[in-house]
Amino acid sequence: MATTSAPNQHPMQLLRLLGMAALFVLLTACSGAQPSGAPSAATSEQAKAGSGAAPVALPPATLEARPEGRLIDAHAHVGGPELAPTATAVMDENGIDYLFNLSGGSPRRGMAKALALEKATGGRVLSFMVPYYEGIDEPGIGETLAAELRISVTKFGYAGLKIPKSLGLYLRDDNNKLVAVDDPRLFPLWREAGVLGVPILIHVADPAAFWKPSTPDNERFEELSAHPRWSFADSSVYPPREELLRGFEALVKQFPATTWVGVHACHNAEDLTYIDRMLSAYPNLHMDIGARVPELGRHPAGEVRSLFEKFADRILFATDIGITQDRAGGTVFTLGSSGDEPDRREAVKPFYDAHHRYLETGDVGIAHPTPIQGRWTVDAIALSAATLDKLYYLNAYRLVVGPTLQRRAKIAAGIAP
Repeated sequence: MATTSAPNQHPMQLLRLLGMAALFVLLTACSGAQPSGAPSAATSEQAKAGSGAAPVALPPATLEARPEGRLIDAHAHVGGPELAPTATAVMDENGIDYLFNLSGGSPRRGMAKALALEKATGGRVLSFMVPYYEGIDEPGIGETLAAELRISVTKFGYAGLKIPKSLGLYLRDDNNKLVAVDDPRLFPLWREAGVLGVPILIHVADPAAFWKPSTPDNERFEELSAHPRWSFADSSVYPPREELLRGFEALVKQFPATTWVGVHACHNAEDLTYIDRMLSAYPNLHMDIGARVPELGRHPAGEVRSLFEKFADRILFATDIGITQDRAGGTVFTLGSSGDEPDRREAVKPFYDAHHRYLETGDVGIAHPTPIQGRWTVDAIALSAATLDKLYYLNAYRLVVGPTLQRRAKIAAGIAP
């Protein structure tokens, strides 16, 4: 069980928890987002009203076979409820039953918008809590974050925890020291995820090119020019990439009862040997492929196919699509990554189609889904039908969707999850 300190040991923690209790009442009243079980067909139809697409028949809370042609996108970032019509239209056009929103906020920031978005999409968007690290130096910060996760999951039906790459790369304590990926202060949070039975989707490192000087001979120069903050070449500011990967492995090893999902192909799509070793060594580890088809596709297709078939039960389909708003209220699409200009709405379906072509066909020298991530072609991997079913749907359903729907049904019935 997770260890939590008595409230009187940490006055700031007590104040936070009291404030959280008041916030939850406000969130429910303002957003109208009551926890619910599996969405009904009527709810789904209401959510898609105005999208112009036919209603999607959602599967029950238990599932043994993939609904024909359906997908779960396990890595997305979606804004507030005002984007629900756009999000549902994107899902309908691309055969997506569920979208995992990895920008789900936390009890201290952003939860109301995430809950309202869920409600507006009839439960087809599932929220993951993102920790808010204010007070990282205060005693009991790990217990405080663990308590927030517990309430997010057991009271509001959150599907899991998302850890962005700020941990290890940007987050600093009061002494201006980087907080390491495996900082012991956060151990209670990782332990609590295991107790609750929810996965941690964690992002700890980016492509190796981001640690090289951002000059025209860098193969990701175009992307780094659009996003200068993604350059980690300054060793006086950022740790080596290998240090981040070591910290990630330390967590997976130290918390075997916690389910980990290494997003972006376990942060190291350039190295199939590393991925094979990690998935072989740690049965509590999974990975998603979000925004990493460009790197995966540069390997010999047979090697990638063998890896995917070997770990067919542990890989999740994901795209890292972003559906957000700019300051003027316009919709912004981010298709895996972005350049100086946001991606256009009409590019969304070709983006998904490019994923399918890579995964399903044996085509050689094809365009990958995110050109700004590298102006090269890739070779498709022609996965078997059984592996595609697991990759596209069954793994994410078993790991996340089914347990979440069951948990929400208990919450709705007043039964402690």
